Amino acid sequence: MGFFSSNQQSGAETVYSIMKESLSEKDGYTHVVMVNSFSKWLNQTFQCETKYTMQIDTILTLMQKDGYEILDVKFNSLMNQGLFGDMEGFHTLITYK
Repeated sequence: MGFFSSNQQSGAETVYSIMKESLSEKDGYTHVVMVNSFSKWLNQTFQCETKYTMQIDTILTLMQKDGYEILDVKFNSLMNQGLFGDMEGFHTLITYK
């Protein structure tokens, strides 16, 4: 794991520790949580979006380790985001029990 991917995973773990306060109790009902994130800088080529993939996968893995069942993951993207308008913004909706 490289320096940037290590920082991205660590950042996702930090976000999850804060996000846990917003998760509903495991009560058998269906719930949702929204996660906001950005693409990696200069994401201009056809390739795997490694930053987003690692961050969301880390959050989903930690949720499952905490006993949540992931039912669905949906996202939308917004172009021209960030300080200089050169990033994509992602809104990820995680449906869980």
